[in-house]
Amino acid sequence: MSSVLPAILIAALGLPSHQPAPSLTPQSMPPAKALAAPAPEVSVPPGAGKVPWASSADLAQDRAAREEKFVFFEFTKEECGNCQRMDSLLYPAADFGALLASMVPVKLELVSSEGKEIAQKYHIDDAPAILITTANGRLVFLMQGFLNQGDFFRHVNADLEKYREFARRVDSQSIGKLSAKEALETGNELYQRLDPQSALSRLKRVLAAPDATVKQREDALELKAAVELELSVPSASRSTIEQLLATTKDRQRRERAELFRAQIPLAENRPAEALALFRKFQKDHPTSPHIERVKELVQQLEERTSKP
Repeated sequence: MSSVLPAILIAALGLPSHQPAPSLTPQSMPPAKALAAPAPEVSVPPGAGKVPWASSADLAQDRAAREEKFVFFEFTKEECGNCQRMDSLLYPAADFGALLASMVPVKLELVSSEGKEIAQKYHIDDAPAILITTANGRLVFLMQGFLNQGDFFRHVNADLEKYREFARRVDSQSIGKLSAKEALETGNELYQRLDPQSALSRLKRVLAAPDATVKQREDALELKAAVELELSVPSASRSTIEQLLATTKDRQRRERAELFRAQIPLAENRPAEALALFRKFQKDHPTSPHIERVKELVQQLEERTSKP
């Protein structure tokens, strides 16, 4: 679980400038569009895998869902020498054509509105970047930057095989019969792969499993609170984290939970409430290793709440 807890702590210590509760995530399959026209495609770029590239992310995801394929996102930007270098090395390669055979590719400008939205969700901050997801948005592979052709293919092929093995495991699970250990492991990985809806059912199983240890239940509660907030259910997230606070005897876990609880009002556009909770944390935990970051958050929130 060591890979989970820092992620939750980062969420707790992150302060968005202003945003409402998170919108529906791409991990959740969008509803079918009534009478949708066939998805148009752009011409195949010369040597670019010899497959049709979609003209937008939406069209790529729609086609990937119909054809049961992955989505291959390439992020680029103007005057990006490494982007041009990557394309010149990858596009002519026979291995690239073989890779795209099971995918629907789409190229996005990192600074476009569509590119920014997807990049923010997957924490992409530079180009070139390659992102591979399932049709409903589950993370399969992510590479930012480009070293060389061999390095790319080595990593992408290894990660694809790892994902396919994981997907087979998840698809074969009967959630109500999972052990606490397996439910927590797969729930954790689904959360890391940005599939909160699938993660949630497994985290609930941990809490119901008769073989769950105290640590497993508390790990599941931490994750469940983060998942519920990501799924735009802040009231459920608050209830879950308060349940953890009422039972945990672990000091470090309590600090993480208090910090996480303090961020929940931010998702509801209630900065004054968040400010009060962060101030309480300052008073209750003056020697916390997170105290300097909390002081910064308090200052930022004070500036926000003082503005008319």
